[in-house]
Amino acid sequence: MKSIIFSTIFIQAYSIIVPSKDCFKVNTIYNRGHSIAQKTAAGPFECQEWCQLVRRCTHFSFTSASQTCFLRQGDRSEPKLGVVSGPKHCPPATLNQVQAKPVCNGSLCLGGSTSKNSGNVMVDDKPVCDDDWGLEDAAVACRQLGFPGVERATKESEFGTVSSSFSMDNVRCRGNETDLKDCYHRAVDDCDGNEAAGVVCSMAAVEIPDECKEDDQICLLGGKNGAGNVYYGGEPVCHNGWDFPDANVVCRALGYSGASNFTIRSHFGLSSTHFSLSNVDCRGDENSLAECPHDVKREGCEADTVAGVVCVGSSMERVRGVRGNLEIFLGVSFAVLVLLIVVGSAVVWKIRNRKLAYLQKTSNALPRMAFKNPIVRNPETRDMQDQPQISF
Repeated sequence: MKSIIFSTIFIQAYSIIVPSKDCFKVNTIYNRGHSIAQKTAAGPFECQEWCQLVRRCTHFSFTSASQTCFLRQGDRSEPKLGVVSGPKHCPPATLNQVQAKPVCNGSLCLGGSTSKNSGNVMVDDKPVCDDDWGLEDAAVACRQLGFPGVERATKESEFGTVSSSFSMDNVRCRGNETDLKDCYHRAVDDCDGNEAAGVVCSMAAVEIPDECKEDDQICLLGGKNGAGNVYYGGEPVCHNGWDFPDANVVCRALGYSGASNFTIRSHFGLSSTHFSLSNVDCRGDENSLAECPHDVKREGCEADTVAGVVCVGSSMERVRGVRGNLEIFLGVSFAVLVLLIVVGSAVVWKIRNRKLAYLQKTSNALPRMAFKNPIVRNPETRDMQDQPQISF
């Protein structure tokens, strides 16, 4: 009885310092009997920090009586006196952020985000697992929710840890479905709370003409005549592996002689739909992108990864040509100026050396007088030497 009273008082103390009732739950244990690790900890905060260091951990339970931290995979809860449980990361709402009202259409909702156009995908109030989740699946979800397009597909519970009970797994959409449930998927999952699929939906759509949506049709959008992001069959081409040979094939297919440049990173504007091709690897002599090796899997392709081209003779190239001619003129002028400075310095140096050589030559021509062992006469003996000598 004393231990129960002590545990209750202890938990009440912790209930004062926990971040929020939604983040830490008092007198609740998660996945009882199924811990992936355990150790002694000072409190639930230290227990949560340890959980954040272990990738497999999605939730934790801290037993106050034994000061033991249990790491869990999942949040199936049941009442347990003296236990504080919580997620690996507290939802954004517990960090003084205003969580947006969930956007829903029928059984499909977005949750966990601070903006209305993004969040974890929820179907029938349960998360969707991120296995095989891609931009085609995200496009269907955004379309079903009424958004004009999609920017990004998210994985690994980007918008907060979710329940370990999922509604769908291994979702594989073609991209033209009107309901996420119409896509191939599995009802049985092997996912945990850190594997929620999510989306970032586009608030504005790129207008794609109907003629550009025909099979094998190449169009340039976002730029001027002869320049723009490359769309194939009405869908953007991903910039992975994009270079000059690929751009040459596109420009020649559009009637130009070739490409003067290629662009990446959605140079002519973001896209709002899923991609048609990725890792295009043309030789340069193909008649269409369909003849070039490419990938049908578009991993890593998002709204800001569209490939583009600038064709020879395009309006952008002419503008760049004027700018290029100006740059060439300035460059040549600068080079001439530097050359004149170098030549002038060389001439001055040569003239100066000639003067020094002339002075040295004239100085060598002057006569030189040298005196070796000079005879110094003593004035006292000079008179005696001048007198005639008489000998007997």
